Amino acid sequence: MKYFIYNENSILITFNSEINSEFIYTISSLRTKIENDFKEYLIDTVQSINSLLIVYERNKISTYDFLTKVRSVKLETIIKKEKSKTWEIPVCYDTTYASDLEEFSKSKKISKNEVVQIHKSKIYDVMSMGFLPGFMYLGTTNFKLHCERKVKPSFKVRKGSIGLALNQTCIYPLDSPGGWHIIGLSPLEFFDLKSKPPCFASPGDKIKFFEISKSKFETMIKNKSLKPNFI
Repeated sequence: MKYFIYNENSILITFNSEINSEFIYTISSLRTKIENDFKEYLIDTVQSINSLLIVYERNKISTYDFLTKVRSVKLETIIKKEKSKTWEIPVCYDTTYASDLEEFSKSKKISKNEVVQIHKSKIYDVMSMGFLPGFMYLGTTNFKLHCERKVKPSFKVRKGSIGLALNQTCIYPLDSPGGWHIIGLSPLEFFDLKSKPPCFASPGDKIKFFEISKSKFETMIKNKSLKPNFI
């Protein structure tokens, strides 16, 4: 762990570049402990794959004093967070909604069906949230699906789109430009300001994709407030 004064009212804690479930849980647990122990000073905390940003109120505590408090938290004293949830996410992999699936399968020299089977066969860790509200970085993918981002990003990626880039997969919670290879679409809502929290999942949770037909997708999409199940 390394500590940096990020700006006038935030501290950045960075970790090594390791990516796995236990490491994500460690950062999540540290975040929870800091939020509980120092809530009177906090404005926000932001977790990424290998860092934690802590934003605090300067009028309540000095930078030196707050940094001292944060540094006093030892990983070995952290109580592991509650068991993570595994969320089941329906995905339609039909090329009507999977705009890049055909081209992606050709570039990888594997069939579209194999791409789908490989993608849905694994349970993915929610590694971090960002880019868009509720955007989930999931990983890691099977090496057969590893790829660079698209050379020419799409101007509009539909919300609910499932993407691939590098060794990760993702879910677009909102319509947005994007450079990930889109291989499917989910009918669920992934970000809702009326819900508390607005995004159902958090770092340390897991995502399991399951395939639905085009007709099933079209039936489900009529319900605009669909939520995922967890197991």
